Amino acid sequence: MPLISVSKRRRMFFLALAGLIAYLVIGNFLHLIVFAENAPDPNTYPVAGDVFGSDAEGFHQEILAVDSRAWVQSRLIIAPHAAGPPFHYHEHFEEHFIVESGNLSVQLESGVVTIGPGEELRVPVLTAHRPFNPTDVPVVIAGEGPVMPQTFAACLVQLYPVLDAGGPGILLQMSVIDPICDTHMADIPELGMVVMRVVLAPLARLLGYRSYDPAKSLHPDGTTSRG
Repeated sequence: MPLISVSKRRRMFFLALAGLIAYLVIGNFLHLIVFAENAPDPNTYPVAGDVFGSDAEGFHQEILAVDSRAWVQSRLIIAPHAAGPPFHYHEHFEEHFIVESGNLSVQLESGVVTIGPGEELRVPVLTAHRPFNPTDVPVVIAGEGPVMPQTFAACLVQLYPVLDAGGPGILLQMSVIDPICDTHMADIPELGMVVMRVVLAPLARLLGYRSYDPAKSLHPDGTTSRG
């Protein structure tokens, strides 16, 4: 087999580099400017009585109420031996876990904390965490107050089917979901997340992924009454 000459390899390298630069510049221009997404319609967000979950995470929850600030009160059931979500953090809201039954484990950077019935744990903003259930019985998380923004509940409705499907879809979805989803993977440096969004977002949009797709919401027609 004849060897590829040095000059030909150099041309191939520069052609590949030019193609990558064109993809990044043109792709992100189309993604962010030409085909910029509209603001999500709050009328398609989850409301009281809605149920959703992820078999992969082992999380299933019901919306109990949505208050005037668009914060959600929910009842979360974590299945036995549920691995929970990836190690992650939130920039703008703290997580508040109140255990109704079972024993909840939460991985923090300092180690694993376990709380039982009647106990609660607040995870401050920017604090990496992963709730999970290593036991043989379900864990029920329920409290009288709101626990997350309604936008985050809407985000979970979008993420869970992709997560359950497996494969690279979750990275493609995460590359375009930031406008409504205040969740960030703690195991990936912030610079890595920025690079991932710049590189993957144009491809994700081309494949049909959106930051928020009303057609994949629980109320795609947007006519459900609030309450």
